[in-house]
Amino acid sequence: MSLRTKLLLVTFLFMVIVVGLLTLNLSLDAAVNRARARDREARLLERLAADWIRGAAGPNGTVEWSDVAQKLSRSSLVDNWVIVEKTEAGLVSKTPPDPTLDERDLRRLLEAIAERKTSSTAGRVYLPIEAYNGVVYGARFDLKPELVPETDFRETLRSIVTIMALGTLLILLNAYIFLNRFILRPLKNLVSVSARVAEGDFSTKVPERGSFDEMGRLERAFNLMIDKISSQHQNLKAKIVKTERRLFHAQRLSATGTLAAGIAHEINNPLGGMINAARALQAGGMDEAKRAEYLGLVVEGLDRVRSIVQRILQFRPKEYEARPVRLRDVADRAIAFCEHRFRQKGLEVRNEVPEELPMVSGDAVELQQALLNVLMNAIDACVIDEGRIEVLGIAQGEHVRLSVSDNGTGMDAEELSRCLDVFFTTKEPGEGTGLGLSVVNSIVENHGGRLEIESKKGAGTTVHFLLPAAKGVPSA
Repeated sequence: MSLRTKLLLVTFLFMVIVVGLLTLNLSLDAAVNRARARDREARLLERLAADWIRGAAGPNGTVEWSDVAQKLSRSSLVDNWVIVEKTEAGLVSKTPPDPTLDERDLRRLLEAIAERKTSSTAGRVYLPIEAYNGVVYGARFDLKPELVPETDFRETLRSIVTIMALGTLLILLNAYIFLNRFILRPLKNLVSVSARVAEGDFSTKVPERGSFDEMGRLERAFNLMIDKISSQHQNLKAKIVKTERRLFHAQRLSATGTLAAGIAHEINNPLGGMINAARALQAGGMDEAKRAEYLGLVVEGLDRVRSIVQRILQFRPKEYEARPVRLRDVADRAIAFCEHRFRQKGLEVRNEVPEELPMVSGDAVELQQALLNVLMNAIDACVIDEGRIEVLGIAQGEHVRLSVSDNGTGMDAEELSRCLDVFFTTKEPGEGTGLGLSVVNSIVENHGGRLEIESKKGAGTTVHFLLPAAKGVPSA
C-alpha cells in the first residue's frame, strides 16, 4: 500500500469518526430539545388544569367535575383526558367515570400523585394537580395531534450525513492536493533519483521547488549529497583504474621474470654459435665456401635472437587502445612466448583457435597478457612429460569463447571459490604472487566480458574467456 493511499485512508477514517460523533451529538441535542418541549407543554397543562379545578371548587372545597370536564372538552390543547384521585380503595376516576388505564398509566399516575412528578411521552402527559383543599390528583392528558412536535429523525439524520459526506469529500480532496504537491510528489522524485544513483547514474538531480520548508531543505541536501558522492565516485574510480594498471604491470613483470631464465637460454644458444663463427671469421685463413657458411650461421643466429626480442617487445607497456583483435594471433603469440617452457616440461600443446573466428574489440597486448597468465598457471599445474594443454576458440551468438584446458592438479571447491582473490595462490611460498587470475579477470571485465573457471581436484582446470564480438567487423 502506497503512502498516498495510507494517508487518504487515515484521513477518511478520521472523518468517519468525526461524522459519527457529530451525528450522535446532534441526535442527542434533538432528543433533549424534544424532551424540553414536552416538559414545557406538561408544565403549561399542569397550571391550566390546576386553575380549572380550583375555579370549579365550591365554598366547601368540593370540585364540580362536570365544570372541569366541560372546560377540558372545549380546550384547544387536550384531545382526551383522565383525572384520578388516590383513595384506600385505589385510584378513583373523577372524569370520565370509567377510564381505560393500562399498567403503564397506573404506574405513572401513582408517581405523579406520590412524587409530584411530571412525565411525558409522544403526545401524552402525566402530571399532578393540587386543589385548594390540598388534595393531589393525578391527570393524564392526550395532546391535540397538531400540538405534538413532529420530528422526523431519519430525515434529520439523512441531512446530517449528506452534509458531512460532502464536507468529508472536500476535506479529502484538499488533503490529497496538499499532500501530493508538498509531500508525495517530492518524495516520489527522491525515490526515483535514489534508484538512479543506486545504479551509478549521478547526472540526475531532484527538482528543487525553491521552498524553504523541511521538504525543500531535504531536496537541496539530497542534491548536495549526490554531488559529493559523484565526486568521490570519480576519484575512487580513477584510483581503482590506477591500481588495476599497477597490478597488471606487476603481474607482467612477474611473468616476464619467470620466463627470463628460459629467454636467456633461448638467446644464449644462438649467441654462442655466433661468437664462435665470428671468432673463426676474425682469425681468417679459410676458403670462400667456409666463410660463406660461417656468415650464414651468424645471420641465422641474429634472426633467431631478433625473433625472441620481438616476442618480448609485444608485452611492453603501452596505452590502452581498443581496436579489432584476432584471437588466433593472440593465441599464437602467447603460445610462442611460452614455447621454451613447454619444451622444458615436455608438454603437449594444441592451438585449436580457428582463423575464421569473429574478432573482438580490445587491446591485443592486454589480451595476450591475460592468456599468458593462464598458460603459465597451466604449465605449473601440469606434470612433466604427461601434461596436455589445449587452447580452443568458438563463436557463441554475439560472444566469442576462448578456453584454455589442462590436465593438471586442478583445484578443490574452496580453492576454486577464492582463485580470483588478489594475492591468493595455491603455489608454494615464493613461487607465486597471487595476481595472475585476478589480473586476468580485471582485463576480461574491462573488455566487457566475463571469466568462467571450471576445475576439479586431480582432473585439471578449464578457464573460459567470454568476450563480446566486435560489431561491424567481419570475421577473419
